[in-house]
Amino acid sequence: MFCGDAHSGAEEPAPEEAQEPVREPWKIQEARVRFNYFHQKGFGYQSQAGPGPKGSERLDVYEPMFYLRVRQNPKVEHTVTIPIDVITSASTDAIDATTSASRYNEAGTIQINTRVDTTDDDTVNVVYGGHGEEWYASVFGGVGYTRDLAQDNATITVRVDGSFDWFNPYGHRPGGVVPEGNEWDFRGSFGGNAEVSQILNPTTWVKAGYGITWQKGELFTPWNSVPFLCDPTVSVCIGRIREKFPGTRLKQTVSGMLVHYLPRTSSTVRLSYRFFADDYDVRAHTLLGEFYQYMTARAYINAHYRAHHQSAVYFWTNNLGVPLDLSAPRTADSDLAQFWAHEFGVKVLFHLTPPGRAHQHDMDVYYNRYTRTNDLTVDVVSIGYGYTF
Repeated sequence: MFCGDAHSGAEEPAPEEAQEPVREPWKIQEARVRFNYFHQKGFGYQSQAGPGPKGSERLDVYEPMFYLRVRQNPKVEHTVTIPIDVITSASTDAIDATTSASRYNEAGTIQINTRVDTTDDDTVNVVYGGHGEEWYASVFGGVGYTRDLAQDNATITVRVDGSFDWFNPYGHRPGGVVPEGNEWDFRGSFGGNAEVSQILNPTTWVKAGYGITWQKGELFTPWNSVPFLCDPTVSVCIGRIREKFPGTRLKQTVSGMLVHYLPRTSSTVRLSYRFFADDYDVRAHTLLGEFYQYMTARAYINAHYRAHHQSAVYFWTNNLGVPLDLSAPRTADSDLAQFWAHEFGVKVLFHLTPPGRAHQHDMDVYYNRYTRTNDLTVDVVSIGYGYTF
């Protein structure tokens, strides 16, 4: 027996001291800057800007936009989006003929999205932020959960979101004082949606979703009005009265999407449909087609066409008569009327650095045209630059 070898006198190695895990520093992964120009023109009965009962809806928005994506650690990622709007508007200015304070307005939003990969198959997304402009403020937040199934070939996502707005319904007053009887108004919105997606084969992917939103509070637009006591042609009216909405609104949507990739041409086709219904009797159908095509290894083009049709809310009118019920809901807003809308757009993206490099620069330009059968057109021009670290 060699029992003595167990106590040979050699010193046993000391146990290793416990070490704290090394914390990785926060790392910026992507940064983007964009400038959008939004030009709207047309006429709507809700506008007091003239020249007649159907007033100007002219609107210009200049919007610089900033985006940052940051990795906190291998499981947590944050994205921050900050658009800043400088707005000139004919219809909103008309309600403030004395001071013209609403002719130019500035608005800012900050939105933070925090993604947490709790496991290899489970992800939690938290969205929160706020919006502010002259005499209007809003806070919002939401949480979503995504589960990957069938070896990442399918996903299920559920979300709950809410927002809370407070505003002065009559706009700016000299001296920054809210007049007596002109208190702040409030509204809240709460919603949920669920989506499922499935990879059918290596080139085809489908998604379906359902959403529901409930709103409560003062749901009207402060500067909108409704003409009353007009002649039969609605070319001359005695006066105007502020629009009024029911105290609640329930909205529901059903949507679907099909995406197909064509390997031979490096093209992608995306088709989607959305149905909208609410308890104001609005029924809306939206069909969207998109096409992505790589022109070279460093550039691709994206083109889309969107068709939309909706019915009007049950209390839409362009001519209130007598007897006038001040407690009844009413609106002349062209956004809530019956119309057809058509939209098309083109975007071209250029990779400024060769593919495969660790750090990528890209730039894109975008143009979008939107037209509506109730006398409204919108043009959007956008240019963006991005850097991936």
